[in-house]
Amino acid sequence: MPAANRATTASTPTPSIPLRLAPPCLTMNPAASTGYTTMPSLTLAICARNAQAIIGRCIESIRAQTVAPDEILVAVDDREDPTARVAEDHGARVIASNATGLYEARNAVLDACTTDYLGFTDADCVLAPAWVERAKAVLDSHPDVAAGTGRHPPVGPRNLAAWLHHMWFLVETRDTGETDGVIGGNSYFRVDALRRVGGWLKLPRHSAAEDVYISMALRKAGWRIWFDERAVARHHYETRLTGLWRKAVMMGKDIIIMLRAAGWRGPLWWYTLAIPCLAACLPLGLALALASPLLGLTLAAAPLVVTLAFLTLRFKSLCKAVPRWAARWILIWPYSWGILKGLAAPVPKDARP
Repeated sequence: MPAANRATTASTPTPSIPLRLAPPCLTMNPAASTGYTTMPSLTLAICARNAQAIIGRCIESIRAQTVAPDEILVAVDDREDPTARVAEDHGARVIASNATGLYEARNAVLDACTTDYLGFTDADCVLAPAWVERAKAVLDSHPDVAAGTGRHPPVGPRNLAAWLHHMWFLVETRDTGETDGVIGGNSYFRVDALRRVGGWLKLPRHSAAEDVYISMALRKAGWRIWFDERAVARHHYETRLTGLWRKAVMMGKDIIIMLRAAGWRGPLWWYTLAIPCLAACLPLGLALALASPLLGLTLAAAPLVVTLAFLTLRFKSLCKAVPRWAARWILIWPYSWGILKGLAAPVPKDARP
């Protein structure tokens, strides 16, 4: 089923991603355990475009943290975006990223970052008061962890589109402990680790699966990723079905382009390619049932049964699996179309860091 916002188990490191040095030994002193001579600092960044109506509440939630970030940084495509003025009025430092997509914007933030840790949220998110405190605690106490994420519950209007969008996120179902990927709008990193892997791909005009990429890059370089249930970013999910359809197409397209650009042909590649094949079995089976009911209905039912069993085993809970299974079978059609578009789209030759 759709693999948005998740990363798979890492395979053998590729030459394009340098291996990190062994982490320092863990001690009870956070500064010592992370190799810093002073307490580590953290920048909390938002990559935004035309978000002037919503970014204020996000920044207010950042300013209300139990532990304040050392800097609030907002990256806009250009200074003419009204978002810049609103962000500055709320006390954020604003940079013009000159970006055409989220990969470029993330790299612009990384270039501008002057702190030890870097967190990201989205303009349509509201952070729980202890978010920065939890992010710093995780990175302070786990020197071999390069990135972390947390829960992404909904806030704001609830309808079918918002429910489908929320059910898309699999990482959120985890318990506190090691995980395999971050959610881009609820993520935090060691800046040194990001720079060692070269940051994000150079993929102009692409804005999805960047969180999958950086998760896989860090894991391939030997780092761990952590999930903390208390690092909560409440998200205003898409409330328009047409908007969600476009997002699903974009996510399917960009995850394939990302994997092609990175040169990765591991389990996630084949998992993603299997999605449109599974989707095709349903209409083909129903059509075949007109001539051979038993054979056709078996073909149509097989992907439904297999995917429900897969999600049930993954979550160890039928209650968690069923709604996410249903949501994925609604969104599998635009997502599959995006995958096919991604296979046909050109990939920049210099995309790798």
